[in-house]
Amino acid sequence: MKRIKRIILSGLPLAIIGGLLYAGLFVKPRPVGKAVEQPLVERGDAFYGIAVLPGGQMWAVGTNGKILHSDDAGQKWSRQGTASHETLQDVAAWDGRRAVAVGNEGVVLTTDDAGHTWAPAQAPKSAISNKLMRVQVSQDGGAWAVGSGGALLRSRDYGKTWQSAAQGEDTAWNGIAFDGQLGCLVGEFGQIRISSDGGERWTSVASPVKQSLMSVRFRGASDAVAVGLGGTVLVSHDGGTSWKQAARATQEDLFDVAWDGRQWIAVGDKGIVLVAGDDAGNWRQTRFAPQDRGWYTRVQPRGGKYYVAGSRLAMEEMAAL
Repeated sequence: MKRIKRIILSGLPLAIIGGLLYAGLFVKPRPVGKAVEQPLVERGDAFYGIAVLPGGQMWAVGTNGKILHSDDAGQKWSRQGTASHETLQDVAAWDGRRAVAVGNEGVVLTTDDAGHTWAPAQAPKSAISNKLMRVQVSQDGGAWAVGSGGALLRSRDYGKTWQSAAQGEDTAWNGIAFDGQLGCLVGEFGQIRISSDGGERWTSVASPVKQSLMSVRFRGASDAVAVGLGGTVLVSHDGGTSWKQAARATQEDLFDVAWDGRQWIAVGDKGIVLVAGDDAGNWRQTRFAPQDRGWYTRVQPRGGKYYVAGSRLAMEEMAAL
């Protein structure tokens, strides 16, 4: 009996090893429960660009290449896959299927299937610096993008391919706007350039400030407003040929400006919102909420509401002046 026990005991290691090998080769684990879904908005996320279409479709882009999409004017959002993890600074859309996003390291992404797939576009890179800050599209399939290193890029095929429309320079263009053939660029150190032929030629015009300008918008072919750091607001009534500085309503940085059909609105740091009438002469300070101290890089008016991106994504309402 002792001999039999010794034989059985001496065979245990082999049996254990054999059992482990069998389990490793043939026994497959089965998942239990549901997979944990990644949250749409995580701590530290910021959204720098937003595009709002008349039918309620929206895109928002931001940190780490994150792209969110909504079919119902921001009531519900879904995350879309992207070909880049670079932070995206802006997004614009031609329609519900076609859109373009731009961002850090000169990344340009396009979609023609409502965002189900986003693909890198062919875009020139600068030897100085690569950070695309803004993109604007036109309904003929055209698009413009601006950024650091003097980047001024143009596309004529819904963002698929891009060409440089200016020589690189050690400066940054932060904002661009068009009204028909009339165009305006604004950037570092108060620089302003205008075009009267759809961007074929650009001319520098005098600026009354040295603060960096971040955004510009037209209201028709004559009126334009540009905003920038330190609460800077510039106003033009001759299509951007000459500019005057409006009385300063805040010291906070302003990052975007828009015309909503009733009034001008500018957004910026620490929850500051400025509004003015159609002549953009007198600006008053307000907030979307009394305790709001967030920061906003984009504002888009649509249907009497304001859609903002920055430290949060939100839809806000505010009475006219």
